[in-house]
Amino acid sequence: MDVQKLETFVVVAESGSLAEAADRLGYARSTVTAHLQALERSLGTPLLERGNAGNRLTKAGARFLDYASDILDKLAKAQAAVTAAAQDSRAALHIGATASLCTYRLPSLLRTLHRLMPDLDMQVFVGSVAELRDQVERGDLSAALINSTTAPPPAREENRRHLWTDRPVLVGTPEAVARPRRLLVTAPGCVYRDLAERQALPRLGDVRLQQVGSVDGVKSSALGGLGVGVVPAIAVGSQLESGQLVEIPLPALPPVLTEIVWNTEVTPDHVTRHLQRLRPPQPLPGTGTPVRVAEAPTGPPAHRRVSRTAAPRKLPARHP
Repeated sequence: MDVQKLETFVVVAESGSLAEAADRLGYARSTVTAHLQALERSLGTPLLERGNAGNRLTKAGARFLDYASDILDKLAKAQAAVTAAAQDSRAALHIGATASLCTYRLPSLLRTLHRLMPDLDMQVFVGSVAELRDQVERGDLSAALINSTTAPPPAREENRRHLWTDRPVLVGTPEAVARPRRLLVTAPGCVYRDLAERQALPRLGDVRLQQVGSVDGVKSSALGGLGVGVVPAIAVGSQLESGQLVEIPLPALPPVLTEIVWNTEVTPDHVTRHLQRLRPPQPLPGTGTPVRVAEAPTGPPAHRRVSRTAAPRKLPARHP
């Protein structure tokens, strides 16, 4: 019993005519007849009642049709799965990300994609949000992980998925927070640079802007006491918990949304299917973990720290 004979039988049963079945399959009518006779000999019972008015399934034929259809369906699915596995071994995904996401979010995405497609060849490229969007649109990159303060896209869009929502924080050492002199910023084009300039700078007053490159640069420089800076809470969670850094309450800071976007024309279909199944947004990182928040100083350089459960105070007063 082979697949061709099963397929012939199913098509004859569906059409009710040997001539129509032969036409649909591209066989001579004699070939269709030979397939059916061979199948009946193999099973030891007639499957069709042949007559001038057409062909009807016998009771055995009707029972066998269910199994034959199921066998053909499972074979088709098996072939598709094997084809997809073969494609995984050849497919490559050129994915871009901003510098901050390469450190704090991209590793998790790469682990997920590797688990779903173990043989997928992934190459990572770093750029600004504007550069990455342009490269994906042109097809130079298959996909990109980007962040912004823009609201997530409608769920019906099939070439992007919102993955994370991060809480930005304005932080520094207790001494730097008490008397902020420098606002540490990332490179132009970074969402945390925009937040620092548009939201933090007007509230801090007379401070000097100092570019230190990346989110890691801002974090390291802040830990070194060089100034205060805006970073994702996920980047400084342990330092806030230990008190090495404290947070200046700044309610105006909007959440930063991270999404993956891809070009459907250059991304393999089986990769696209996995991207579309990526998990929905998670709660804001750190919302369940208390951190230390700066309180307005009551005297010269001394400062106090309170937990997030305390009422937020105004920005630290500047001393001449």
